[in-house]
Amino acid sequence: MLQSPRLLALSLALEDLGVAGEQLALPGAPQAAPGDALAALPDSARDPVALAGEVAEFAEANVSASGMLLLELVGRREPRELARWRDALWPLLHVGVVYHLGQDGIVRSSVAGDTRLRGATGTRAALLVARRRTHLLSPGATQQKFDQNAGGWNPASGQPGYAHFRWMRRHVALFSGAARARTVLDFGCGAGWVGIEAALHAGAEELSAFDASPEMLRHAEANARASGIRRFTGRAGFGEDPPFPAAGEPAFELVVCSGVISFSPDPARFLDGLVRALAPGGTLVLGDLQPRSRGMRRRRASRALLPIRELNAPTPSAVRQELERRGLVWEAQRGYQCSFPVPQILHWNETRLGGLLDRPLLALNRCAGALLGGAAPMAFDSWVMRFSRPR
Repeated sequence: MLQSPRLLALSLALEDLGVAGEQLALPGAPQAAPGDALAALPDSARDPVALAGEVAEFAEANVSASGMLLLELVGRREPRELARWRDALWPLLHVGVVYHLGQDGIVRSSVAGDTRLRGATGTRAALLVARRRTHLLSPGATQQKFDQNAGGWNPASGQPGYAHFRWMRRHVALFSGAARARTVLDFGCGAGWVGIEAALHAGAEELSAFDASPEMLRHAEANARASGIRRFTGRAGFGEDPPFPAAGEPAFELVVCSGVISFSPDPARFLDGLVRALAPGGTLVLGDLQPRSRGMRRRRASRALLPIRELNAPTPSAVRQELERRGLVWEAQRGYQCSFPVPQILHWNETRLGGLLDRPLLALNRCAGALLGGAAPMAFDSWVMRFSRPR
């Protein structure tokens, strides 16, 4: 039975989460073993930075590897304040859900959207639901997420957003320049399009690819065959311990990797894997999110909830420094995907207009990238770099 008045006020949210209130660890109460934990802060607690250490210490002691921290912030909390709490808990914990508790109802918010729940609480508060970063980026959780969403990450021609989806992947693939390559590796392939475009552009004889998700690999192989690539080899695996090249296999003349390192729980091991996969004299093309772009900074300041990769993404300068330290030679860098407000307009175009403005908006992206992509990297939400490995 729930005895605490605070637990009673939260009972509907706990029921939605499938959490038994009597099993929650509470501050000052003995706990047999780490599991899920609940901490509540009064309306006067408005400085996340000052309180982050105390909350983190409580979470370290009471939240299990796959458990949740439920942090109740009593009183009215605006999105910008919740965003500061999210940042204060990172990187130990990532906030994935917020319950907005009101006198007359409850709204559950996630990156996917808002859902109004039945009932009311008679109180006003925000309940942050956070899990350990190490759990959310673990191999099992990553594979499950990509398997479940594989279809949505492999859009079909003619669907809203398809033109934008293919343009970004082609843009990264073609950054390999005029380099010819007999063998290409797509390092974390998703639906396979970056590797496919790169292999076709380089005149490759063989395309190899790996991904955490067997379901994504199935899509990648089908897309490669449909694109005329006859020799395709796919394996399941992770960038921190890549399945290519296996023992006795040669490294690759061209390695492409787009939007993957931001999912890595261990970027240093991920970069080690990239270097091992690249043959002497080979070319590496690597791209991902630009966490310090104008648009990303606005999102981070104003939104309480963000995909974990937006918080986890390393800066391109840090990636370049680490790859140069591993012996690669930097050749070129470009920003792409215009920052605020172009992504918002593209989203509106895809969701409201069915992609009617795809052509002019993508033309704007291309022109801006050609003019400013190398000179003003913070004006773009994504980056791509090219490296070579000395012979």
